[in-house]
Amino acid sequence: MSESTSPLPVFDFAQVLPPFGFELPTRMSALPLAPGRVALISPVPIDDALATRIAALGEVAYLIAPNLLHHMYMGDALRRYPSARVLGPRGLRAKRPDLRLDLTLEEPLPEELTRAVDVRLIAGAPALSEFAFFHRATRTLVVTDLVFNIEQPRGWFAHLLFSLAGTRKRLAASRAIRFMIKDRARFSASLQEILALPFENLVMAHGSVVRVEARARLAQAFSWLSPERLALPASTT
Repeated sequence: MSESTSPLPVFDFAQVLPPFGFELPTRMSALPLAPGRVALISPVPIDDALATRIAALGEVAYLIAPNLLHHMYMGDALRRYPSARVLGPRGLRAKRPDLRLDLTLEEPLPEELTRAVDVRLIAGAPALSEFAFFHRATRTLVVTDLVFNIEQPRGWFAHLLFSLAGTRKRLAASRAIRFMIKDRARFSASLQEILALPFENLVMAHGSVVRVEARARLAQAFSWLSPERLALPASTT
């Protein structure tokens, strides 16, 4: 477990998947809320050492599954933090009936969370149902599988898979995301709303944090959506 250079606390986990021991770097983000309170997005395995580091940030108030794919370690996280409220997409109730879901991300969210974070659905891809989180204090946008930015894949199989996905050594949306999009107009409108947020840093679940020209690079990653690139607002102040 390592901690990346990021404007907000993040914790990286070298997830090893079959076949061939494919390593997929995965990240949990910690969103500071009120003093002494944090929300964990996409929990990774949390051992005692990591729990000590998280405790230094504050009490874990929320455990958030940010889409319908990132929920593998939610049950373990809930057992460690039983008083935390569990949030996730509405569809997670059907996909994980074993998991307690206190509130869906589609519902009105607690004021404690919305005071610190803008939460936006990336519409048009229901099989993913991903939400983006803009943390105002650090001007950071946190996404999950919307884009990858794995600059140094580890192992020949990782190089092959990321090449096939179109994400090898670059910030890009995977080809899997393209297949998940069922309504391009809604998906594009969601991205346009997200690009209007004044974020300066981009954190994703898989790959290097972007701290330079984050908004322009995210727009570029989706320039294939239409003949014209997604437009950036003239001002984000």
